[in-house]
Amino acid sequence: MQSPLRNVLYKTGIYDWSLRGRTPDRLRGVPVSPTEGESIEGRAVLDGNYILYGKARHLGDLPWKNTGLSRQEAAILHRFAFLAGLQALGSDDAADKGRELMTRWINLYGRWKPIAWDPAITGGRLTNWLSAYGFLRNPEHPGFELTLLDSASAQLRHLSRTIEESTADSETIEAAEGLILGALCLAGMETLLDAGLAALEIAVTRQVLADGGHYQRNPMIQHDVLIRLIRVRDTLEAAHVPTPHWLDHAIMRMADMLRALCHSDGRLALFNGSAEGDEVSITRTLKAVGSKVKTLWSAPHTGFQRIEAAGAVVIADAGAAAIAGADRDAHAGLLSFEFSRKKHRIIVNCGAHSDRSNEWNAMLRNTAAHSTLTVDDTNAVEVVSAGGLGSLLTDVNCRRSEAEGSTFIQMSHGGYRPAFGLVHGRDLYLSAGGDDLRGRDVLTLSSEHLGRHAAKFCVRFHLHPDVKAEMTGGGDSVILKITAREGWRFRAAGGVIGLEDSIYMGTPGLVRRTQQITLSGPVTAPMTEIKWSLIMENANR
Repeated sequence: MQSPLRNVLYKTGIYDWSLRGRTPDRLRGVPVSPTEGESIEGRAVLDGNYILYGKARHLGDLPWKNTGLSRQEAAILHRFAFLAGLQALGSDDAADKGRELMTRWINLYGRWKPIAWDPAITGGRLTNWLSAYGFLRNPEHPGFELTLLDSASAQLRHLSRTIEESTADSETIEAAEGLILGALCLAGMETLLDAGLAALEIAVTRQVLADGGHYQRNPMIQHDVLIRLIRVRDTLEAAHVPTPHWLDHAIMRMADMLRALCHSDGRLALFNGSAEGDEVSITRTLKAVGSKVKTLWSAPHTGFQRIEAAGAVVIADAGAAAIAGADRDAHAGLLSFEFSRKKHRIIVNCGAHSDRSNEWNAMLRNTAAHSTLTVDDTNAVEVVSAGGLGSLLTDVNCRRSEAEGSTFIQMSHGGYRPAFGLVHGRDLYLSAGGDDLRGRDVLTLSSEHLGRHAAKFCVRFHLHPDVKAEMTGGGDSVILKITAREGWRFRAAGGVIGLEDSIYMGTPGLVRRTQQITLSGPVTAPMTEIKWSLIMENANR
């Protein structure tokens, strides 16, 4: 993090002068990106509207100056990711708008200012500016090109001096990417390449675990980091610079993990702040890997399990809530799972809101917003509203076995042990035909616990909004209608079945009403056992 003393230095004219070295006279090339922008976002920007967390907001031609922005919203705008939308639009008006916004930003923020010049934001902005350069460059506007090159080189020099101040999460990778791409693309700045690669290697070594998962355990971040690594690799190759072995290896491991976190609809599971994402973008990213991407079934280091059979997919959170230093946006969804079949999501987690200043953010991080068990309406691990989790000592265990196409996983966590002396165990079974999902939740009381005893439990199964649920049989089962020709029946023993309201935020900016199945009852000593099943009933399988 930047210290107040350094910030005082950065504001001085002397420091600004130190950034104004020789201005590159050209670009040696532009980044090679596996992603493309959305023209709909470009059209919005032409009208002064900017997409922030899925919603368009009218912010005019000086969007960064709006006093109603949260810090995270301002950071998004300072990154200039919206240039990709203008580039996708491809019109002369779009190019003019891009040049206009960049020129206005340079006039306002051409010297160091907080937020705008943070390492990760600066790295992201450089990546987006350089990626759009070919679209924005116009021989009839040579002044713009000179202004751009001068500002970009100053930002790159600042980034090279401050990259160690970036946070320890995925933003470190964003900062390192900007430094690498700037060194590769800006003529005369090549000497900064080694520093950028060194910073990226350190970040990847720390953040990408042995099974290929990113240590923040957020599928959306997994995708974003993979995109950045592919872009660095491909730009290195275009510049005829050898690609480090560690970079190629990280890309392959992360790609396997990304596929493991995708549902049968090709989009992402909702764990630890993730949104569904876009199937086309995810497919494009996996294709850009360049080698065959395998399906990863078990990710013991990151803590996810995947079961797949006959088009049915179960993705379970079988790991610790987060890893130390990576829990800023972590959720308390221990042992939660999601279930889909043939492009239809059935059981889900509620999703997330990425803006930490929004009231939905903390609410959706709670255990109750996940398809798992809660005790006395208490989180399985403390959720700190300002960010992070209260304790990471959740003692999560998992075992997996397979036989004749069926898969059985046994998980447990001790998140409720400090408060209630309870260990939550969860077993999940999926048949080889993908039409029979069964589970068992157990609360075991430690004989050594002398503190407060829990009164009640609730096991939640949040349903996707497209699923229609109805209680049947006098309340002893629930029928789930997936399509006109597919239905499932939910049954349980050991708890009272209920059907309650829920919400779903799998798409940024969109709050959808849905339902949840609940199983509730008293916690009994020394053990409470709940069994449940979800079995397809219709013949068209």
